[in-house]
Amino acid sequence: MSREAEVLIVGSGPSAVHAALPLVEAGVAVTMLDVGNQDERYAPLIPDLPFAELRRSDPDQHRYLLGDDLEALPLGSARVGAQLTPPRSHVLRDVAGLTPLVSATFRASESLALGGLGAAWGASAVQYDGRDLAGLPITGADLAPHYEAVAAGIGISGARDDLLRYYGECASLAPPLEVDPGVVRLMERYALGRERVNRRGLYLGHPRLAVLSRDHDGRSAQSYHDLDFYSDRGGSVWRPSLTVERLLGRASFSYQRPWLVERFDEHPDTAAIVVRARDPGSGEAAEFRARRLLLAAGTLGTARIVLRSLGLYDTPRPLVSNPHVYVPCLQPGWIGRPLASRRHSLTQAGLIFDPPGGDGVAIYGEVHVYGSLLLFKLVRESSFPVPQALRIVRELLSAFVILVLEHPDEPAPEKSCMLRRAGSGGKDELHVDHREPASALRLRRRTESALLRSMRRLGCFPLGRIDAGAGSSIHYAGTFPMSADEGPLSVDRSCKLRGTRGVYLCDGSFLPRLPAKPLTLTLMANARRVACGLLREVR
Repeated sequence: MSREAEVLIVGSGPSAVHAALPLVEAGVAVTMLDVGNQDERYAPLIPDLPFAELRRSDPDQHRYLLGDDLEALPLGSARVGAQLTPPRSHVLRDVAGLTPLVSATFRASESLALGGLGAAWGASAVQYDGRDLAGLPITGADLAPHYEAVAAGIGISGARDDLLRYYGECASLAPPLEVDPGVVRLMERYALGRERVNRRGLYLGHPRLAVLSRDHDGRSAQSYHDLDFYSDRGGSVWRPSLTVERLLGRASFSYQRPWLVERFDEHPDTAAIVVRARDPGSGEAAEFRARRLLLAAGTLGTARIVLRSLGLYDTPRPLVSNPHVYVPCLQPGWIGRPLASRRHSLTQAGLIFDPPGGDGVAIYGEVHVYGSLLLFKLVRESSFPVPQALRIVRELLSAFVILVLEHPDEPAPEKSCMLRRAGSGGKDELHVDHREPASALRLRRRTESALLRSMRRLGCFPLGRIDAGAGSSIHYAGTFPMSADEGPLSVDRSCKLRGTRGVYLCDGSFLPRLPAKPLTLTLMANARRVACGLLREVR
């Protein structure tokens, strides 16, 4: 089987759909190749009710809260991927069998779902600034119009408060979401002591989220049903599938699934790029041809495709990933208070730790409350017997917040991935080694301690620290870094892979380092920038 298009895009995640959008709107024939797993079991079962109400009234709640196969009760750690409830479990489906990864030091998450990992992302949408992009041949000015275009399309809520200079200006910014009462109190304490904690480098404010606080483009504003980890009803949280649905209304767009892309070849005598893919279910092989190929399969997925296509097995490539830490905290004045019935499940407040004398943001943080994720996930982290732990957790829940902290990451010899050729009848394996130098670990702990001292002054007392392990942030980059030099296995400022005529990398592959900020909005803006540059070439 062979099919042709003007542009082929591999993947359907946040980067892929924003690469496709400007091309399709300009009438370019685009084919998107994707495995495209979806949840077809649980979504129809979830009532359009607040979480507290469905807990009282729905006799079938066990199906989507625990899963028909009790998949919400894993035997392993509950610390990573807690938001992957049964209705989200399809996000990781088939990955272990189709795209195997081997590592003793890296806890990777990949997706073959429609929307990729964006089908379950936490919707944090902040921009990179000049410091974050230092050393790259692109600047904030290159990305600025694309940040604005993406934000206007997906809808972003937030505030112009103390975090504005870190999150970036956004002309279409909608008002922030409502905040849980305990977090309101935390922000009030911050306002009273702002000057003191700012001198130490701590800044607190409303989060910047790709979540609607008012209706937008046929989607409904946040319902405050506290079901964001279970249901996408109303579309208040932007998911890539929403943009795929929009693209499907265009004659020049074709979404082809289920195809697992294995490799590409550039025809030596023509301008054609041949992409070889396979149906994971039937094993049927297919070829797709185009003048340009945009790889947006995620940093790890794109690494497999590129290394296999170039025959570069056993070739180490750099890999960076934001270190990720959870800090459960208690606000004693809120112990025993009832939980708010009107709430959402996503980030309640944002924080930045930027101590004086540093060369960039040291820690990016988010403040979360605990609600619709079932209590067993907390009880499992307790050292108490289950009955006592349940009683304790219920009393503490309204006073409980979780800080999610992210650090920057730089390339190092101890951080790499390589593709190993499959044995007889097997599949190629991506091997990852990701170890933090001892000096970097010490610096991280010192920085966290300084931040947490400031949080104590705001009445927020840490109870412990959970290091979820390398890879747990699900922010990966650096395998084919962008540079102004003509080095091999890198991309130029247009994100074209050097040594190819028409292959572009539109995911995190191009970022040589990761600042202490979520990268998704930047990947979307850059993918749009790449597509707009490609559009000028095509036309």
